[in-house]
Amino acid sequence: MKKRDPFPVALADERRLDRRRFLKAAGATAVLALGGEWIGQRLSEPGPLEAIHLPDGVELPPGEARTLGSSDDRREILVVRLDPRSVVAFDRRCPHLGCPVLWSAERARFECPCHRAAFDARTGRVLFGPPRRGLTAVRVAAS
Repeated sequence: MKKRDPFPVALADERRLDRRRFLKAAGATAVLALGGEWIGQRLSEPGPLEAIHLPDGVELPPGEARTLGSSDDRREILVVRLDPRSVVAFDRRCPHLGCPVLWSAERARFECPCHRAAFDARTGRVLFGPPRRGLTAVRVAAS
């Protein structure tokens, strides 16, 4: 009669992969993936936006919007005259996935058609939708 081993796992098998090593490897992989995504996102973003000047001769009636190029021509700026004395400007890219934001005059807000997000006209903050942060404001310089 063969004697049964009380602990059938060999020491060499035990050292190959235990729970602690697996969790360390999984954690390191997650940290590297998230770190790479963060670095990639930071490297792809253009620098800060400078103040935008309305071109000479451009009349912007209240409630109307214009798209202008940034000084480095890497981004589009959406400029809106909210009332006779207020002009606001924001980077046209939605902070969620970069879709072009549109001005909705009838609702007096900015809207992203890709995921039905909306942004406040004066501040650019998120009213509803998936974005976690608002639009990037651009200062409008007096001409």
